[in-house]
Amino acid sequence: MAIAVALSKLAGLGTSPISSIPNVMSILTPLTIGQMTIIFMFVLIGLELVFLRREFSPWALLQLIPSIIFGGLIDLFTDWLRWLPLNNYGAQLIATFISIFILAWGVYFEVNSRTILMAGEGLATAVAIATQKAFPRAKVWCDASMVVVAIIIALVGLHGLVGVREGTILSALITGRLVNWYTDMNPKLTHWLHIKA
Repeated sequence: MAIAVALSKLAGLGTSPISSIPNVMSILTPLTIGQMTIIFMFVLIGLELVFLRREFSPWALLQLIPSIIFGGLIDLFTDWLRWLPLNNYGAQLIATFISIFILAWGVYFEVNSRTILMAGEGLATAVAIATQKAFPRAKVWCDASMVVVAIIIALVGLHGLVGVREGTILSALITGRLVNWYTDMNPKLTHWLHIKA
């Protein structure tokens, strides 16, 4: 998933909702998108604690491990992919779509392996439990909230929709559908992942 975030960052048409705030903050501050992602994941885990209170499990702190690795890999892939010629809108759009397909593949494995969730999914789970709503609805609410916050930060700090663009909307609309499609198209792999989990 880190390579998907890096590719969407370099394409410049906006990242996925979960990466929209770190992306805008990386433009606004000297920190990289990977460093901002790590900080943001820590904030999300803190929000899980706020929503769950006494139901918060110390095991949820294990989300810190993949969060740190994820942030580091985003910066690594961003450096590696800088050679890509993304200097026109067509190339940027293609790179954005490729990043969405890769991201959906990563989410498919994350969700179906039933191992440690990333903090974004962890927060959505916490919201679902606290509000007694279905996970998909909580996930949409969390993603939409992140995009709104990213837009506000961009408008206030950068005086425009910088870092949140059509790629963010495309990712929000397509990623979930692709995850479902991957699940339907790979029943044997999905079953195997569930067994291994």
